[in-house]
Amino acid sequence: MVILLAPVLRTKRHIQPTLLIATLLAAGPHAAAAPPRVPIARASNPPVIDGRLDDAVWASAAVITDFRQVDPVEFAEPSERTEVRLLMDADALYVAFRCHDRDPGAIIGTRMKRDASLGPDDRVSFIIDPYDDQRNGFFFEMNPAGARGDALIEENSRFIKNWDGIWYGRASIDDGGWVAEMAIPFKTISFNPDATEWRFNASRFIRRRNESIEWASPARDTSFNSFADAGILEGIRDLNQGVGLDIKPFGVVTVKRDHDENRGGIDIDGGLDAFYKLTPAMTLSLTVNTDFAETEVDERRINLTRFPLFFPEKRDFFLQDTGIFDFGGIRRNPLPFFSRRIGRGRDGAPADILAGIKLTGRAENLNLGLLDVQMQHDDELGNKNLFVGRASVDVLEQSTFGGIFTYGDPQAGDDNWIGGVDFNYRTSDYAGDKTIDGNAFVLVSGGAGPQDQATSFGGRIGYPNDRVDWRVGFTQIDSDYTAPLGFVPRPGIREYFGNWRYRWRPENSWIRSIDTGVNGFFVTDLDDEVESRSLDFDLLTVRSQLGDRLSFQVEREREVLDEPFEIREGIVIPVADHRFDRFGVELSTSSGRPVDFEVSYKGGDFFDGTRDDYQVELSWRPSRHLELGGEFEMNDVDLPGGSFITRIIRSRVDVYFTPDVTWSTFVQFDNVSDSIGINSRLRWIIEPGNELFVVLNQAVGRFDDRFRVTDTAVTTKLGWTFRY
Repeated sequence: MVILLAPVLRTKRHIQPTLLIATLLAAGPHAAAAPPRVPIARASNPPVIDGRLDDAVWASAAVITDFRQVDPVEFAEPSERTEVRLLMDADALYVAFRCHDRDPGAIIGTRMKRDASLGPDDRVSFIIDPYDDQRNGFFFEMNPAGARGDALIEENSRFIKNWDGIWYGRASIDDGGWVAEMAIPFKTISFNPDATEWRFNASRFIRRRNESIEWASPARDTSFNSFADAGILEGIRDLNQGVGLDIKPFGVVTVKRDHDENRGGIDIDGGLDAFYKLTPAMTLSLTVNTDFAETEVDERRINLTRFPLFFPEKRDFFLQDTGIFDFGGIRRNPLPFFSRRIGRGRDGAPADILAGIKLTGRAENLNLGLLDVQMQHDDELGNKNLFVGRASVDVLEQSTFGGIFTYGDPQAGDDNWIGGVDFNYRTSDYAGDKTIDGNAFVLVSGGAGPQDQATSFGGRIGYPNDRVDWRVGFTQIDSDYTAPLGFVPRPGIREYFGNWRYRWRPENSWIRSIDTGVNGFFVTDLDDEVESRSLDFDLLTVRSQLGDRLSFQVEREREVLDEPFEIREGIVIPVADHRFDRFGVELSTSSGRPVDFEVSYKGGDFFDGTRDDYQVELSWRPSRHLELGGEFEMNDVDLPGGSFITRIIRSRVDVYFTPDVTWSTFVQFDNVSDSIGINSRLRWIIEPGNELFVVLNQAVGRFDDRFRVTDTAVTTKLGWTFRY
């Protein structure tokens, strides 16, 4: 572990805490209890997936019933009985939950949309590790209304919700409770063909009691997504993946109208996505004439900082096995690969992708990701080819050692490369059931010659557990370090960060938990001159048994400006050593209520003036077929150089006809662009893998205090999957 923390060591005064942490880790994990096992039954005939358990084959299924509470009372008997039935044949894994409930009328199922957040609802979920590496696998969930959700789990910690697999699920409510029935085709998932055992865990959440139960690891210090702590399915054999080829052609018709220019037109286009499993655990993906017309729009944000904002990836092709490309535990700065750079040209303008090919998967203890994208020819940039390679090997019980290499610059004529290595440590059975994790990395960027090379390195170590949670780390980024395929908002710095949180759990109380803690962030330049300092004190966060929350915060900030900062046009914050304090309060109600809300206020000093922030969110679910939501954000800034107010208003209307047919409308307004954006999306899952989207995008501008439609585009996209 000294290697893990080596980038942090600078003087002798760092040695003692480093040795203390190293000693803690060297003490080693204590012996953990043997995981529970269940022999899976072989189905003579596949069950009909209809949300009912009246198929005779379910009588022969393996059954799991011994669940225990995680919350509100750790390890206690659940308030309601739950059964999980497990079957498999050559083609699929079949999982059924029988959720008994003495009060079926109190079961909550309000959302039907694919991959919707199911926080407001009763729900069931399970995880499987088909690689049998105790690190990586898949997550599936359903609620009583039939909403389906899935995700990738990488290295027992990264939860990638935007992944969409082809699988089947139905749910129903009856006099005895509710049922969720699922089929996961082996053509959908990757797996180790030699494995005879898979890691498996199952959970249920009872919304009205805010009660969660699990089968294999019902401990608050153990993540449900940790395969190292999951149970075991025995008897995995004779799995059929067919040829392993999915071909998905698609057609796109777009009708556009520029109302200002009074002109429009129709664009007809098409393309192809294909996925071929070279082995059951290694997938080759191809996209030709790529189109992302159905991708959800980003939420608008107003930037009041000196640095660019970060927006998450939402495009399906880049989300496939995206966790394999994660590096060094880096989430923002200095991220070596950020896929949203692909598809953006000079000055960030949209750029078309001609084709892309990707190889991702696992072979024994090797994790591999290769991505190559060819952009459409650009008159200024020419033919741009962009490449990313990532490989890591599994070491120790839950750790990895690997490297990354990127080549290409999507926004410039010259090309840039990055190379680096990382070590990622994790154990979830320290002192029985405690988790410790950490990362260390070194990156080098370069261009045409050796003089262009620059480095970045860093490390962190954390103790993310229920009662006590802490993390400390360090990063250094050279001034000339660049990552055109990554995200480096702030080069030329040394960054120190850490957080600590303590949690109380009162017994026999309406309070579920009480938290207090502190987050620290300290930035200097490469000459150790202070640039930024932030100490955020979470004075008190109280959560009720039902999930309501009240919190109070105090922030102490320091920003040293060595050049003026124009925060708004004509409003400049001067060069100075700015120190300011802010106070915040936040109240939110449980999402299990038909109407829930969150209100927050933060105010106080801001550079050489003052700033007050207000935010209100409201959500109303009158039935499982309709959800209405609204958000309002306002920043009131008063500075010696001038004053201004920013506002963002968001409105959502979700209509759920069935779990397969949903219509979502998202309207946004901000007073900086002084415009309204409308995104309305109808999605029809004809059957999993075959989908129709109809998307309306409309821009509305304000001119002389009147709103006028400026642009309209209606896109229809049909994609059809052929599986072999």
